[in-house]
Amino acid sequence: MISKVSVCLEVGPQAASAFAPEYPGCWVFGKTRESALQKERLAITEWVDLLKSYGESVPEISDDIEVEVAEMLRVDYNPVEAGKPEPVFWSEVVAITRDDITRTIRLMKHARSNLMADVVGIQKDYLDWEPPGKPRTIRNCLMHIAHVELWYINRLNIEWTAELPENPIELLDYSRDIALTSLENFPERKMKVVFQPRKYRSPVCNLWTARKVLRRLADHERLHPKYIENVPRHYTIWK
Repeated sequence: MISKVSVCLEVGPQAASAFAPEYPGCWVFGKTRESALQKERLAITEWVDLLKSYGESVPEISDDIEVEVAEMLRVDYNPVEAGKPEPVFWSEVVAITRDDITRTIRLMKHARSNLMADVVGIQKDYLDWEPPGKPRTIRNCLMHIAHVELWYINRLNIEWTAELPENPIELLDYSRDIALTSLENFPERKMKVVFQPRKYRSPVCNLWTARKVLRRLADHERLHPKYIENVPRHYTIWK
């Protein structure tokens, strides 16, 4: 049996990204449109298996996944680069529900469990070692995850005033508390609003929706555990 999954693509001259609206947590990047779609197939299969291991109720999906491009944006920048523009897709304009928020919170907690399983017991030597040719140390990566989570919440024009912790684990806990509190208390009147963030405005696309934020919150943390897992292996080779 073939399982058909709708996918959104962001295609630039140097790379492409893909995500499946029905499978938040499966955001991938590839050097080409085709490689991104292939990675998306694998990501969906792995994510469904992981959700089942957490006892989540998920639709059965066959190993033979056929991805259908539902939306595609052609852009003139590299979708893989940090700090790139953040376009909004039509699938992200649909109003969210309280169930969407509840599901996103569960997915965020699963992603955090996976992340901390990789971080616990990491030697101090690994924490601040930057692999040759790679962009971040493990410490930088953890702080990046925390800062990005806060940034997504800020896209909904939600702000905070306390000083950010310098310890990466404390920062992760701090940003997660803000994210969960913001989602749990998110007003229904804003569930279908298109936001134009007041801070850190994008000159390319300064449009955000609650669905766009939920998708990014479920997706982003899932991008980094494999990188963190590989740092000790690189350390052993290079040292």
